[in-house]
Amino acid sequence: MRYTRFLPIAAGVLLLLLVDQPTTFARGSQVGHEDPWNSERIDRLPPEVRSAITRMCGNAAQAAHYFATFLDNSQLIKLHFEYLHCDDQTRFCRGTSCLRQEYISTGGHYRLIRSYYGRDDD
Repeated sequence: MRYTRFLPIAAGVLLLLLVDQPTTFARGSQVGHEDPWNSERIDRLPPEVRSAITRMCGNAAQAAHYFATFLDNSQLIKLHFEYLHCDDQTRFCRGTSCLRQEYISTGGHYRLIRSYYGRDDD
């Protein structure tokens, strides 16, 4: 007698799970999508670095994933300008060389220590 009540309930729950499945898959597939160029990567930089980028590129700067790399426990930040887009189409590359900048943290603030052109494939 106990099992006769359980079977219809179990079947109903299973049916509900199967009906909702495409919606679940659709939501799950959108989770991994991220825009390759976005301004949030600039917004996450320390204020001194963000300010320098704004002076060079304006407020509409957008960066790809590897624009900024953090080394030595975030004491050193390297910027790769081939991964930066500006609204006014400012170019930071010359042939196969692109602008690089390195910032170091001293006393809780970042300062530019090196600016140079390097190959755009490193």
